[in-house]
Amino acid sequence: MEIANSLLLALTIVAMIGTLFVSIIPFIPGPVLMWALAVIYAVVTSTLPPASLVIITLLMLAGATSDYWLPFAGVRTQGLTCLGAVGSIIGGLVGTFLIPLPILGTLIGSIAGAVLVEFVRFRQTRQAITAGQIAFKLYLWSTVIQFILSLAILLTFVATLLLLQPPH
Repeated sequence: MEIANSLLLALTIVAMIGTLFVSIIPFIPGPVLMWALAVIYAVVTSTLPPASLVIITLLMLAGATSDYWLPFAGVRTQGLTCLGAVGSIIGGLVGTFLIPLPILGTLIGSIAGAVLVEFVRFRQTRQAITAGQIAFKLYLWSTVIQFILSLAILLTFVATLLLLQPPH
């Protein structure tokens, strides 16, 4: 039984590391996949305490929703209007499906959505280009945040298991 648990742990950690790397691909929910792996392991082995599962769940929620709350944080900190942020989100979704290049389609759509909305609203090229630059920065920040939160889930998972190990 100990060998099966060790094998399951090794497979879970390898899957989590793989998930960490694919978390930079848009619309691949890295934090959600990391969370699911940790929860499945916890259910199968009954080894993660509830406090760790709560922390992992909170990290997952922050990461899984960063695409939605980060543009609105940019409204205040970067100067992007609410409609520009909405245009960026919709453009990112459209770009993902119309430009089938991983990461690039979403990025192009996100920038184009912000630029288009701001240009239609204000008829000023400079303001539209600024909106596109802000959308680009917010896109990069969202990717970085999802990666960091996915890494935090992995580290929380591993640290919990290391702390729970009985002394030899």
